[in-house]
Amino acid sequence: MVISTGSTQLTTLKNFLQHSRFWKKLVRFKVSVPITTPIEPAAEVLHHLQFTQLLPFKKGLEIQEKFVRANLDFKQLQSKIKKQLAELQEEYPKSVLNPAEKEIIDNILAMKPNPMVLTFQFEPTYTGGKRIKKMITKNLIEQFETFQPTGKSEKTVLAPKFVQTERGGQITFHGPGQVVAYLILDLKAFKDFSAKRLIYTIEHAAMNTLKETKISDTLLNIETKLTENTGVWTIYDAKIASIGIHVRRSITSHGVSINVNTDLSYMNSFDLCGIHNGKHTSVQEQRLDLQADPEIIAINFVKQLAKLLGINKIERTQVTKSDTLKKNNNK
Repeated sequence: MVISTGSTQLTTLKNFLQHSRFWKKLVRFKVSVPITTPIEPAAEVLHHLQFTQLLPFKKGLEIQEKFVRANLDFKQLQSKIKKQLAELQEEYPKSVLNPAEKEIIDNILAMKPNPMVLTFQFEPTYTGGKRIKKMITKNLIEQFETFQPTGKSEKTVLAPKFVQTERGGQITFHGPGQVVAYLILDLKAFKDFSAKRLIYTIEHAAMNTLKETKISDTLLNIETKLTENTGVWTIYDAKIASIGIHVRRSITSHGVSINVNTDLSYMNSFDLCGIHNGKHTSVQEQRLDLQADPEIIAINFVKQLAKLLGINKIERTQVTKSDTLKKNNNK
């Protein structure tokens, strides 16, 4: 028997394994080499907008939508320019742009938004994905919105809200102590990058974060795995990160939530993410000896994501309660 090990065959096998359920059941190791690389100059810098104050979930959606709309508007402008240039070439085959015209067009195209990650901590909110949109009942929504966390009085916590979203997946919870990261980027600005490969990238960025992040000079070293369901689990089958994305004209939104020091009773009191009797865990529960910090997890997740996207430069802006912007460049 002859086994071919040519590059084409290996690439085909790699792509098959990455997207198969069989492969996901086996994955416990980390992927630290780039899964893709930028093919446009605008994609070579990753912006991280880090919100450090607790926000209402709908406010986060509004902020995300503004950046998504900016990307979609640019794609529309880009499409019009290409179409007009093609029509001009067809009507006048021998015509060429003079240097001034070419410079104007190049400058316009250079204004394309960079990939961006928005990180938040939200007020307690149960969110529905597309798969649950037609099945959710008023009774279940009422259960979510009247839920009282274990051991806490009504006077000390905000009442949870339910919000329907356009991301993939079913019902998830967002709240204090959880890092929510929204990824806004153009899939076509990266080499061979599909929505499935983006999910795979997010999963491994989360896994690497949980393994390699340092708290007080101590590695978290939390062992995680993938299963046939989207998301990240500990090796003891407790879910620690949920993932759901939305794509419009190759522009992505939504992303991942990582439980850091979240009140787990919000999640373990219901069947979330379509998993019956599923257990949720957090960084704090896995490492009781450390003081888990959502801000540190957010920063390290973006660093791990950038590595897997083949991006070498991160520009981070922190938005504080006083709305003061602190910009840090990480090259």
